[in-house]
Amino acid sequence: MRFEGTDTYVATPDLMLAVNAAITSTEGASAGVSSRFQAANCANLPFKPSFTVSTQAKTSKANGASLDVKVGSSTGQANIAKVHVTLPKQLPARLTTLQKACVDTVFYANPAACPAASVVGTATAHTPVLANPLSGPAYLVSHGGVAFPDLVIVLQGEGITLLLDGNTNIKKGITTSTFNSVPDAPVSSFELKLPEGSHSVLATDIPAKAKSSMCGQALTMPTTITGQNGAVVTQTTKIGVSGCPKAKKAKTKKKKQKGNKGNKGKGHGKK
Repeated sequence: MRFEGTDTYVATPDLMLAVNAAITSTEGASAGVSSRFQAANCANLPFKPSFTVSTQAKTSKANGASLDVKVGSSTGQANIAKVHVTLPKQLPARLTTLQKACVDTVFYANPAACPAASVVGTATAHTPVLANPLSGPAYLVSHGGVAFPDLVIVLQGEGITLLLDGNTNIKKGITTSTFNSVPDAPVSSFELKLPEGSHSVLATDIPAKAKSSMCGQALTMPTTITGQNGAVVTQTTKIGVSGCPKAKKAKTKKKKQKGNKGNKGKGHGKK
């Protein structure tokens, strides 16, 4: 008999898995076999992913603003299942760019046929199960009657194509994005870059006195990350600002003491 190979599939939310194989005899007869198994104690796995965000200090009406999101995890932790973020009011979605989103029928038929303006960023993911990282562009994709286009990330590598669909909603100028279906696979690091440019996905809404700079702004991103084991991490992520001038250290002047320190209590002159 010849053993053709195995694949592992996630069958149900409670991590019921199956190993499937095709076994071929020496005479050419073939049979498919499958054995189910379940991963135990998933709820006991630690879940402490890292999540950091930064933006460039320099902004402008013409080129909007940037955003760099980094997610990390370590071996032995539960995998990420969902991510929900709320952008600060100083970084609103750029409506002129949203209007250039690729129609979903075009995107799913051939992303290369989408308008260049619908490509708003790039992403890279490293996983220990592959020798090389997965990487690719991030598109704005419109879905018919849905009010706002989604941010769809296309990750490719080693013959694999993976789509991460981030549902976007905008209410009172505040943008939220939710990735509800993150694959149950270990990811050591993930980075999404949304750069500045004529078609940046983010605009700026900062006071005029800020002079087109994010320096000094209190930028925070409420974040909720859910693990495949049901664990939830909720945090207010502080958005770092790159390119701000370093604060000057205040100079302290030493006060000169009056009088002779070493002559305390001694007479000055003869009687």
